[in-house]
Parts: sequence; structure tokens; C-alpha cells
Amino acid sequence: MTTQNTIDSSWTAFIETLSDEFTEKTGFGVYAHITPIDINNAYEQYQQHNAPMRLFARQYVRHHG
Repeated sequence: MTTQNTIDSSWTAFIETLSDEFTEKTGFGVYAHITPIDINNAYEQYQQHNAPMRLFARQYVRHHG
């Protein structure tokens, strides 16, 4: 697997995880709450932290949801 494929897989998993958390909390997916630019910024924040993706997403939604 190339580095680009790994990044793409991680990006896709991140969006799905974030959307799952928003849906669980509010009944609506990620795009109903934040913009694609916000999602990109959240992904960059996630990459800076050393937390599991699900935990990061849960904390992000709690703060922004």
C-alpha cells in the first residue's frame, strides 16, 4: 500500500468516525454540523494528537456538537 492510499484510508475512516459520532449525538451526520474546511482542520488536529480516532472524534463532537 502506498503512502497516498494510507492517507486516503485514514481520511475516509476519520470522516466516517466523525459522522458516526455526530449522528449518534444529534441524529445528523458531520456535514450537517461543520464545513469540509472544518473537517480538514479537525483531521489535522487529530494527526497532531496521540489519541485513538474514536476518542478524538467523541471529544470533538462533544465540543462542537
